[in-house]
Amino acid sequence: MSFETFLVVTAASSCATWMSIFAFSPVLFAWLSSAYRSLSEDRQRLVDNHFKTVVHGTVVAALAWYAYTYTDIPPEGVWLDAPLVRFESAVYFGYLLSDLIQTAIYPHVSNIEFVSHHVLSLYSSFIAASYPAMPYYANICHMMQLSNPSAFFRVILEDLGLKGSKYYTWNGITLLVTCFISRILFTGIATVNLAKIMIFQDAFSQLPLHVSSCYVFGSLLFNAMNYYWFGLICKGVVDYFWGKESKKKL
Repeated sequence: MSFETFLVVTAASSCATWMSIFAFSPVLFAWLSSAYRSLSEDRQRLVDNHFKTVVHGTVVAALAWYAYTYTDIPPEGVWLDAPLVRFESAVYFGYLLSDLIQTAIYPHVSNIEFVSHHVLSLYSSFIAASYPAMPYYANICHMMQLSNPSAFFRVILEDLGLKGSKYYTWNGITLLVTCFISRILFTGIATVNLAKIMIFQDAFSQLPLHVSSCYVFGSLLFNAMNYYWFGLICKGVVDYFWGKESKKKL
């Protein structure tokens, strides 16, 4: 299997779109915020990159949760074509490319963990877009984007000097809830379903090895990262309301 022409065009268009949003961000924030104008150029580019991620997460999460709710992508579907999920994967592929291109131009917007995550995600999104297989599990990965808008908007609030505002507080609560729902609860359900089809369905063993291993090892890796990130978020919430951050506010 390989990218169909439509998916190639989708990925290329997606990459161009996210790079355009990155380019538009300075215009928007310079107009909206004097705090943004006072930031160093490096910090401004970080805000721009986070803004692009907020917009991307909002779009892809909406598509993924729509697909989960209103389309037929059962967890037991091994060989099953879900065009919307493959479209989401192509959009995500383009977003990752745009991020890596911007990392090459502005190395300070990333680190080795960021690049490693994106390279692995490029491969998994390519598999999800190329093969009419395992759409439920590919879609679950895109559903995790639900927590990204609040996560990256939180950093924007910090850079704009709004860490002590009510927006920052409500953002933290939103981040905790969306991360739990999308990265702990639904991924946990998906992991159980994945184990079931690995054990009970012969169709899973008939998948090409690089496809089945992508979903198995991807599940293990991203679950580990999700639990780690959720732990950090829980610690941040405790510190903010009852720990050191709370004392600073008093």
